[in-house]
Amino acid sequence: MRGPVTRWLLVAAIWLCPALAWAQGKVATVGVLSAFSPADYAANLDQLRRGLRELGYVEGRNLRIEVRHADAKLERLPQLAAELTAVPVDVLVTGGSHVTRVARKATRDVPIVMAWAGDPVGGGLADSLSRPGGRITGLTSFTSQLAGKRLELLREILPKMDDVALLWNPDVPERAIQFKETQAAAKSLRITVHSFEARRAGEIEPALKAMLPKRPDAVIVLGDALLTANLRTITAYATKHKLATVHQLRIGVELGGLLSYGPSLPSMHYRAASYVDKILKGAKPGDLPIEQPTQFELVINLKTAKALGIRIPQSVLARADAIIQ
Repeated sequence: MRGPVTRWLLVAAIWLCPALAWAQGKVATVGVLSAFSPADYAANLDQLRRGLRELGYVEGRNLRIEVRHADAKLERLPQLAAELTAVPVDVLVTGGSHVTRVARKATRDVPIVMAWAGDPVGGGLADSLSRPGGRITGLTSFTSQLAGKRLELLREILPKMDDVALLWNPDVPERAIQFKETQAAAKSLRITVHSFEARRAGEIEPALKAMLPKRPDAVIVLGDALLTANLRTITAYATKHKLATVHQLRIGVELGGLLSYGPSLPSMHYRAASYVDKILKGAKPGDLPIEQPTQFELVINLKTAKALGIRIPQSVLARADAIIQ
């Protein structure tokens, strides 16, 4: 009796947790391509690992994860994508629209899961959210309400605010969409928008320098891969010249920005694991709907606020998901 029962339990375990089937044969190899440094990407990678672990994938047993970091040097991304292709990887996880475009160009047949991206449809990465087509799927960080929400938060904090500066990269289709949405939201709130563009790393500091004569009430950073990878430069300059910066991602606040409001990247990486799992089990990326963000976080840096002489209202602090002292 023990033999048949044991076999039945094994079959039941595999049925209940299909990922264990990988342990019976090949090891799943998952590639991760990031524009960040290892330290700045660590929280995201931890959540991707957690998501895969909860789905039954164990590194060293039925899972191998290959990570490549560009360390803010975007010109390295094509080479790093090619390295992952040569491993080879079964699925490639990307962070951001630009990284996804590079991965699509540098690879041929590898399924790609976006842990996050701007507007994948407007940016040409997918046919639609419900049916992406091709070999790219995953999650989008885009929602049309975010631009207005950030401006509303700023107006609560700075009631007399009447102008903001936007630091952005016009070469990125998703940022062009965001720029127009921010302009529209600002117009409805009677806020003047000053545009400052940076297409490459060498243009970031000159753009920030050009803001100083205008003394905007705040600087909104529309963080594509270029600007996000150079957040240390941006926040250091803003701190030195007492510019209040608003970011899409929490990391901007952790580095010294005033506040951020947007989707939680670690939670999106956790969700990306489910896409990896489905693809490893045979699903086609083009048939998997792209998921829109459901979890948003407001992060405030009180130390920065104090240095800028800004008093954060209790009504805003009460809504914060995290406060950096």
